[in-house]
Amino acid sequence: TKSSPTPDQDAQARPRMGIVFTGLVYVSGYLFLIFVAVCLACGLYYLAELAEEYTVLTRRLMMMANMAVIAVHLLLLFMERQLPHLALANGFANHMCYFWLMREFPTLRVLSLPFVTSCALLVASHYFWATYFVAHYHQMTHVLCFFIFNVWLLPFGFFVSLSVNESTLPNAQAGTADETFSEGGQRTKQRSGIVSAFSFMQQKRDDVMPSMAKKV
Repeated sequence: TKSSPTPDQDAQARPRMGIVFTGLVYVSGYLFLIFVAVCLACGLYYLAELAEEYTVLTRRLMMMANMAVIAVHLLLLFMERQLPHLALANGFANHMCYFWLMREFPTLRVLSLPFVTSCALLVASHYFWATYFVAHYHQMTHVLCFFIFNVWLLPFGFFVSLSVNESTLPNAQAGTADETFSEGGQRTKQRSGIVSAFSFMQQKRDDVMPSMAKKV
């Protein structure tokens, strides 16, 4: 009977990739990251515009998402005994604090007690779950999906809603009360926050590459 090849023999049998192939892999990997970043930026811009346009609906969706995350925390507490109870309790308290924070939505005061408490619990939640997943091996995709739903979902919603928060400030409301006209004499809609940042980047792109702007 033939003995199975050792790992060293198996590694030697595999063909080694050349410099061109390795360079192609790295270039393609960086291009993939650029494409992902562009797609995320477009999606973030679209969500920020929707949040500005439909503030009440945004708050309702965030409340429903928060209740779903809390329900998942309770299910994990009773059905997944291997998970650390301290991390689940911290996550539960963190999302209960989000209810407190959303009482004044879309207004977010950085120095308010709900905001500071939410941020502190969010940092603690990252520490607890990172400590657990480092000590207990799980696939990276499983860990990422867990963090997206149980840790990052509501903070991402608050981040997208920053433009709504700025548009409801007294100074912003006073600014929008004044009529703003474009060069053609038509009234334009003022934007703020994330939407204005993307609009500024688009304007700079049009200034640098006017021919591309005309084609688009």
